[in-house]
Amino acid sequence: MPPALAAALLLLAALAGIWWFQKGDLGEYRRFKALGDGHSRRMRFRLWLARAALAFLVPVPAGLALLGRIDALVVMPGEFVGLAGAMPPIFDGDAMRPMLIGGAVGGLVAGAVLARMRKRRPLGDVSALLPRDRRELKYTAALSVMAGVSEEAFFRLYLPLLIALVTGQVWIGFAASLVLFGAMHRYQGWTGIIATTALGAVMTGLYLMTGSLWVAMLVHGLVDLNGLVVTPLLGGTLGKSPPR
Repeated sequence: MPPALAAALLLLAALAGIWWFQKGDLGEYRRFKALGDGHSRRMRFRLWLARAALAFLVPVPAGLALLGRIDALVVMPGEFVGLAGAMPPIFDGDAMRPMLIGGAVGGLVAGAVLARMRKRRPLGDVSALLPRDRRELKYTAALSVMAGVSEEAFFRLYLPLLIALVTGQVWIGFAASLVLFGAMHRYQGWTGIIATTALGAVMTGLYLMTGSLWVAMLVHGLVDLNGLVVTPLLGGTLGKSPPR
């Protein structure tokens, strides 16, 4: 099969996966907000984890393998190099990686401390996702890690690459992926859409400037862990059900 045709078919499958993942998400999230018992909430968390894996995690290595581009998981695709070269690198070599990791972890801790001091509310309508007890913490932690890994692999690498292969324009791939990433969070309301789109833009820049997908995965995961695990745990909100 010609590579262009394979990329087009995989792109259609990827878009279908996004549609399937967020189909009916507004009504589903409203029903989730109304759930009162912990068992039903934990079942919903497990369902979201499975759907995220099927929609965003599994297709990436499978699709890249079909394209003969599995190395893109560790080496930035050549299609991205021109755009990445237009951006300032934020580290050169392995010596700066511990500093980057330390900065990310430090930001996680600082964010949690500020949340403890200011009792700040999260951006967007995500209060229902906050864990209500310690049994839910493992699910919100798993969701945070899943989002960091699967969404970065899908929206920062796989989808932009497919669009670039089909259109011949890398910037269209990243722009379209960013729009779809923000739209996927429409259940959070306009504030959440804007916030997640901004986060996606930061992650895109981070990936292009570092040339390393794992860095974007790490930072994204830490951001979500801060909001869904560390802040509720240290901010004094654990065990307090949000108003409906």
